[in-house]
Parts: sequence; C-alpha cells; structure tokens
Amino acid sequence: MKQEVTIARQAGISMAGFAFGQLARFGYSLAAARLLGAEALGIYALVVSVVQVGEVVAALGLDAALLRFASLHEGEERRRAVASALRTGVISALVVSALLIIFSGRIASALHGGALLRLTLCSAAAAIPVSVATLLAGHAVQASMRLAPKVLATQVLAPTALLLLMIGAWSFSGVEAALVVPFVPTALLAFAWILPAFGKATGVGPGDLLHARRDLGMMRVALPLLAVSLFGMFSHWIDIMMLGLLTDPKTVGLYHPAARTAGLLRSVFLAFSGIAAPMIAACHARGDQAGIRKLYELVSRWVLTIALLPALVLALLPKEVLSIFGAGFTESSTALVLLAASALLQAWFGLGSTVLAMAGGERLSLVNQSVALFLQVGLHLLLIPRYGLDGAALSTFAVTLLLSAARAAEMRLLLGIGMAWSKIWKPLLAAAVTGSALLGARSLLAALPPLPALAAGAAGASLIYPMLIWMFRLQREELEVIFSIIPFRNHQSTNDAT
Repeated sequence: MKQEVTIARQAGISMAGFAFGQLARFGYSLAAARLLGAEALGIYALVVSVVQVGEVVAALGLDAALLRFASLHEGEERRRAVASALRTGVISALVVSALLIIFSGRIASALHGGALLRLTLCSAAAAIPVSVATLLAGHAVQASMRLAPKVLATQVLAPTALLLLMIGAWSFSGVEAALVVPFVPTALLAFAWILPAFGKATGVGPGDLLHARRDLGMMRVALPLLAVSLFGMFSHWIDIMMLGLLTDPKTVGLYHPAARTAGLLRSVFLAFSGIAAPMIAACHARGDQAGIRKLYELVSRWVLTIALLPALVLALLPKEVLSIFGAGFTESSTALVLLAASALLQAWFGLGSTVLAMAGGERLSLVNQSVALFLQVGLHLLLIPRYGLDGAALSTFAVTLLLSAARAAEMRLLLGIGMAWSKIWKPLLAAAVTGSALLGARSLLAALPPLPALAAGAAGASLIYPMLIWMFRLQREELEVIFSIIPFRNHQSTNDAT
C-alpha cells in the first residue's frame, strides 16, 4: 500500500479521535466554567497539570521507546520487550502515585489552593497506575500500525467519561464531588477498553507480565526520551503551573479556557504524528533518509493546511469564542490570540521533534526542550507579575517561536531536511485571503450578539478557505490522500496495494 495513503487513512482515524477528544475536553472546560465557576476550573487545571507531569515521570520514556523497539523486533523478542515495558511502567507509576498523595498538602499550599485542591489531587494521583498501563498498552498497539484502539481509549472514551461523570457528580453532590469523583472510574474504563486489543496485537498475557525482566537496552533508549517528554510536558503546562504559583486558582480558571481552546489545534498535529512516528523509526532503521524527508514534508504540509482555518477563527474572533464560557472569561481574549499563534507554530513545526526522537536525535531534542523550558520559566517570572494572563500567553508564544526556528534549523543542518516552501504557498495564500475577508466583515459581525457573530464568521471562513484551496488545484497525491480518509471511499484501498 502506498505510504501516503497509509498515513492518511490512519491519520483520518486518529484525527477524528483526537478531534473528538479535544472537543470533549473543551466540553469539560465549558461545562465546568458554567456549572462550577472559574475557581473550581482552575483547581481542575492545576491538578491535571501536576498529574500529567507525574504520568510522564511514571512512564519513564517507555511509551516512546516502545514505538522504536516494537518496530524493530518480531515474535518472542517483541513480546518480551512489550511485557518488560508494561511491568516496569506500572511499578514506577505506583511509586509516583504514592509520592503525590504523600506530598499533596505541600503541593496544594504552593499552588495557593486549599483542602479541595488537595483532595482532588489525591483522587487524580490514585488513577496514575491505571492511566500509565493504558498509555503503554496503547503505544504497543500503535507500533503495529493500529491507532484506533489507542485513540478510542484515550481520546474518545476517557474524556467523554470524565465529562459525563463530572456532570453527574455535580448533579447529585455538588462542586466537590464533581472535581473528585471522575478520575479513577475514567482511568479504569479506558484500560478495560484497550486491554483486549493489546492482547490481540502483542500476544502478551498475565504470565508474561509476571515473569518480565527489565530490558536494559530499552531503558537506555527510554531515559533520554523520558527527559524529552518530561521537558515537553512541563513546557505544555508551565503557564498553568506558574500562574498557580504566582497568582491563584481563580486566575488559572480564567486563563484555562483560552489555553484549552487554542489546544484544539494540536489535535491535527497529534493525529498525523501518531502514525508517522513508527514509520519514521522504520525508515531510520533501514537508513532511508529520503523516506524520512518525504514523510516530514508531506505530514507538515497537511498539518498546516488543516490547522490554518481554525487558527484564523480563534485569532480574529477571540472575544466571541470565549463568550461561550461566560462573560468574565472574555478578559483572556488577548491571551487566546497569542496561544492560538503558538499552537499553530507547534502544529506546523512540531514534527521536527518527532523526527529527531525517532531518528536517533533524542539528546538534541532534550537540549531543545530544556533550554525552552528554562527560558519559559524566566519569561513567566518576568511577565506574569506585570501582565497577568497576557504575560503567561506572551511567554508561551515567544518560546514556541524560538523553539520552532531552532527545530527547523536543526532539521536542515543535521538531516538535510527542510520545509518545501514551494508546496505550501496554497494554504498560506488561502489563509491570507480568508483572514482579510474576515477582518473586513468585523464591523458587520460586531453588530451581532457574540454567539451568532462567531457562527457567522466561522461559517464564512469555512466556505472561503476550502474554496480557495480547491481553486488553487490540489496535487494528485493530495487528492488520493483525501479520498483515502473518506470512509465510503475506503473500498478503493485494495486498488492501492502493491
């Protein structure tokens, strides 16, 4: 089967799942803002930031290492590697969970939270071992070029359950129950879902896990990847954490909807990079530099084309977007503009980090992430006390811009891989024209209430941008890819086999 079509078909599944997951998490933030208030939403955001960092530590980089090792081995050797990773990760997760519960009081105090923040943190920490097991099982299945089980477990079932359980707990018991109850049941549901697919894809059973030994070769690869993932996760949540350290949960709650909304753009990049990562690793293993270059150019172009439209809407209609959370949340409009620009840069150039990690450049990725994190902390310390929400967003944008430029330069200098600018002028020009039209309509949209204005602006942009892309003519390979994503055209896949 053609590589482009394989990526597109798997990315179609993945993109639908990630889009659903992002929308469900967006729905959680929206419901929490409306039902629980800004302070409770801030507590949730702070807890999730701490727990997700804890999950990365607990996984020990074995999730990313599995993609490389499972792509290189078959049969019994592959089964042993998967069992070793899962056993090691779960043991590590139990330790991390216990430490977070023990130190929950100090963490809550540092984040200017009280008993509710501490109780919510303990509940979320208790779910870490199950969440890590689900993460590692999902990556083992993903290494078999099957993204659907992992996407359904982590991006459909988990966020949907979290949202519904939060609403149900609030209905029966109020704000405290809405924050505390959902974490453990959600983790158990996701793990129960992915377990059958994991067993079928890997052949690993309970006996393999009980007798598994630590794979030192995998750990040597995993630990640098752990550092990369840890710095990346800190970079992702550092604005929330620093706002918690320097302000209070209510300020975090006002900022979180802007961050969550801009984060919708990341689903496009995550969808494509998820299936591209094992393919890049396989190309590197056989020394296929041209294959890596083609994958990078192809995926980056598609991510940019898809992400530009929602980025325009968020950047040009920020108050209208945030008004759906409530009147008080519109004060983070400037932050949304900056965060949307950051998310677009991350989506466009983020595959460079995946290429470096899968092609043996994990140490360089670590340097990138560590420098970016320390720079971001410094900027937050400087700007948040002066500019509050906008200072946090400005720091994030500045660091993302520098990191994107650094990755692009490293890709070209070290791997000879650069962005094919001649092939991306179509979406860039289409976005420029669409943005100009949206700006021209601002006076008309201003006369409407926020929600109708948002609907009208988004609908107009959604008509103009695709029409311009179509007028510029898609290449034959792009048409083939688009048709391969459409479910009712998938019966043509047999014609693509080689």
